[in-house]
Amino acid sequence: MARPSSAADGYRISPYSRRLHLGDRLRTLRQEQDRSIQQVAKDAAMDRTLLTRIETGQRRVTADVSMRIVENLGVEQHSPLWQEFYALARDAAQQGWWESRAFRGLSERQARPADLEAGASRIRWYDFALVPGLLQSPAYVRARHDATVTDDYSSTNPVEIRARQRRQQEALSEGGPRIEVVVEETVIRRRLVPGPAMLEQLEHLLKLVDTCDRIDFRILPVEGELLGVKAPRSPMSIYEFAADDPPLVIAESLTDDALLRDPDEVARHVQLWRRQHEIALPPHESRALIARSAEVLAKEL
Repeated sequence: MARPSSAADGYRISPYSRRLHLGDRLRTLRQEQDRSIQQVAKDAAMDRTLLTRIETGQRRVTADVSMRIVENLGVEQHSPLWQEFYALARDAAQQGWWESRAFRGLSERQARPADLEAGASRIRWYDFALVPGLLQSPAYVRARHDATVTDDYSSTNPVEIRARQRRQQEALSEGGPRIEVVVEETVIRRRLVPGPAMLEQLEHLLKLVDTCDRIDFRILPVEGELLGVKAPRSPMSIYEFAADDPPLVIAESLTDDALLRDPDEVARHVQLWRRQHEIALPPHESRALIARSAEVLAKEL
């Protein structure tokens, strides 16, 4: 088996995705040896709960701790398999900008996407209500709280706003991921924010699609036919990674996001997204629709 890609190879990495991948590999190796969590934890001189959290990717530990488990599972030091695990363990132990002092108090709903985006080579979105976060204009971000019925005003928190801006800078900079978006026409027509903020957002989208060739933005027109096509029940984002980590899906709800990792679940969401992508307007027609909406709104203001 070839050595997996890692940050040392010059790839973008998501520490969280790498932790999940590392945990999967450790669990598979342990199960192949028919050893229990309790047995391995005892032999590796660590708490059983800690090992469980490492295997599920919920706990970051140093590479040395991870490699203690690997070696306890019989992997010879500096062998090709050991090197594979070491690359994963080293990446999984990293901390990202979203965990720095400057972003203390950042919500999980921003921190997790920031982490995944850091290692993504491709991000696919579907939304029926809002412009995806990486493409939101400053005024749209500040005004988003008007579109929520919860008491969560994180969108107006200065830390949250700075984090959103940082996520955009990272994703839209050179070497960032390919971004493919499908949204319902209502996203660019219905006003969930004040008119001036909406106009700024539409103009921002036009600038992005004109200047960044990594952005593919498509609109599902309201008059389009969806006969025989299953409609998504929630906004979703699909992440593919520059490293060899398996793809992930985030399915959004009003108050929480579900991270989907099961290969069958991921495949179903990918297929669902592809069907929406196929019937959406092509990029040039979608751009024209945004431009017309901006022109109409500008005349009304």
